[in-house]
Amino acid sequence: MYKHFFKRLIDFVLSFIALSILLLPMIAIGIIIKCDSKGPAIFKQKRIGKNKKIFTIFKFRTMCNHAYEKGGIASSENDSRITKVGKFLRKTSIDEFPQLINILLGQMAIIGPRPILDWEYNEYAKDEYESRFDVRPGMFCTVDLDYRATASRDIQFKMDSEYAQNVKFSIDFKTFFGIVKTVITGKNVYKEEGKGDKND
Repeated sequence: MYKHFFKRLIDFVLSFIALSILLLPMIAIGIIIKCDSKGPAIFKQKRIGKNKKIFTIFKFRTMCNHAYEKGGIASSENDSRITKVGKFLRKTSIDEFPQLINILLGQMAIIGPRPILDWEYNEYAKDEYESRFDVRPGMFCTVDLDYRATASRDIQFKMDSEYAQNVKFSIDFKTFFGIVKTVITGKNVYKEEGKGDKND
């Protein structure tokens, strides 16, 4: 019952409350981003969601405009494409706040496998990882507890699949509050910080 009904209900209620509280601060953050660098305040990108359905994810822009097209995903804090404001937003995970809209729309969950890009699926596709697409992707995931951005794709997909096969309220509860601690410490924001598999 939790996986198929109550999880979605809790996600909807909590994201609605969070957006109601954070709406004005998010507008202020958007203005600050616009003042700090050229480009839109919101970064949009196509990701693979539940049942491999493509959707558009929303995040606060933390890099220069069209940064992804210029060099892909940032793996270091020293990446020159990351803006001054962007460094703070990434470290605190505030850049993820716009995904509350994705949660309200039913495209994402608060806790779940991170939504990936199409090329990541093509490169790391394995039958053992297919179960990660049985649930809505998450704003945060179990990988964030220990690895955050430093996990290799194999580690991430393995943990995502294990989560999808064992969705429980207790796991979501533990993950959510564990991530709060991880964010406060500011660790593992970039892939180069970790000790994970470097072969990804």
